[in-house]
Formats: sequence, C-alpha cells, structure tokens
Amino acid sequence: MPDPKKKKLLAILAEDLLKGDASTRLVPASKCTAAITTGENCVVSGVEEAVFLLRHSKAKVKVHKKDGQMAKKGEKIITATGQNKPVLECERTILNVLGRMSGVATLCKKASAIAGKKTRVFLTRKTMPGFNEFDKKACMHGGVFPHRKNLAEMILFKDNHLEFASITGLLEKAHKAKKFTPAKKVEVEVDNTKQAIEAAENRADIIMLDNFSPKRAKKTIARIKKTNPAALVELSGGINLKNLEKYVNIGADMVSMGQLTKEAKMVDFSMAIKKAKS
Repeated sequence: MPDPKKKKLLAILAEDLLKGDASTRLVPASKCTAAITTGENCVVSGVEEAVFLLRHSKAKVKVHKKDGQMAKKGEKIITATGQNKPVLECERTILNVLGRMSGVATLCKKASAIAGKKTRVFLTRKTMPGFNEFDKKACMHGGVFPHRKNLAEMILFKDNHLEFASITGLLEKAHKAKKFTPAKKVEVEVDNTKQAIEAAENRADIIMLDNFSPKRAKKTIARIKKTNPAALVELSGGINLKNLEKYVNIGADMVSMGQLTKEAKMVDFSMAIKKAKS
C-alpha cells in the first residue's frame, strides 16, 4: 500500500482516538483474539486497509477473504491475535473502512454484471470527501473503473467550463497543453448533438453525452463515430442499475454512474474480540 494511503488511514484512526480511548484505558491489559465477520453477502473490499491497521496495532493477522472475493453472511474475513487495548482502539475505524469499501465494491459488481464485456462501467468523482482513493480502489474490486483519480489526471471540460469559452477554443488550448501537463486525455461533456459533433471535429479524445435518452444517444454516437472514429463516447447522467441495460448495447465505449458511490450502502461487519486463553 502506498505511503499516502497509510498516512490517510492513520489520520482517520487518529481522528477517532483524538486524546485517547476513554473506555479502553480502563480495561485491564490482556492478550486477545479478534475475528471480523460479515453480516451479509458482499464483495469484500478494504481487507488490505484493515490488515494495515491491525498490524499497526502490533497484531498478528490471518486473512480468510481477499479483496474482490465474494463473502457470504457469517463468513470470517480476518482473524488476529495481539494486545487487547490497541485492537479495541482501532475496531470501529476498521469496520467503517471495510463497510464503506465493500458497499461500493458490491454495488459496482452488480453494475459490471449488467454491463457485460461490451461496455466498460466507470465511477464518477462523486466520492466520499477524504475517502476518494479508497472509493476508487473499491470500485475496481467490483469490476468497475475509476474515472479521474484527481483533477490533474485528465482535462475534462464540463458545462460550467463552457460558460466561459467555446468547445473549439478550449480544445485548441487543451491539445497544446497536453505537452506540458500530466493529463494525456481530453474530454468534453455535451448536452446536445451539435456540441458532440463540434467536439468530435476538434479531436476530443472522449465525448461525454450527458443526460441523453438511449434512443437519442444511439443516434448521436453514430454521428460522432462517423465524424471522428477515434473518439471514445461516454454516457452519463441519470443512468442507474434499473436502466443500465438500455445503455450498454448502443455503441458507447463507457458508462459512468454516480449511483455507485452516492447510493452505496455500508456493509455490516462485526469484530468479536475475546480474551486469549493462557
């Protein structure tokens, strides 16, 4: 795990601990065993993070389910042995991280299954503040791709950018800027077919059709591909698990779904901590 993610996890733990665990400091020190189990069927995500926090607490860890694997209700995910106080202190942080990441991964798995192999499903940037990297890691465990990891990774002109300049003007600047920035792709979000063709004519790498109906999107995709066969087409806006099937076989290269993070439900995990037998 990269150091920035480790530091973020420790910051999350520190936020919970603040000046110390007022309850745990009153408990007699002892060796313990801890078992993390899932309370519902899910795609597991966050195991690497949980293991890091347990090992940070000087516990010895055994992993029973790896990230990306399916787990059934009641199955053990991780067991650990160590000192009770540091394990008790990180219990809720571990369960929260596992719960959120597994919730995202489980929802993404459903979307990936509906989409099949013809159209790739992507996350949007509607991630949990401060938890962006972990949400995007979780989506990959569910078979979905992250969109942009950060604002520097791609040039993407949305409707608010287009308030200040034309598609043609911004794309001209973007192609020149690619030589000097980490961003290697240029995408334009469009609201209508006219804008889509303008973006295609000006060599946008990706054209995002925002809030298009399946019928309208199919027609626009055909025109984009005729104008610029190299351009990729992304569909976004109003796409959910109920209507996803209507969007995945109409010629688009990718579909992005805010639902995968906005509506991800925390998966129920529990940690049973027992006094170790001497």
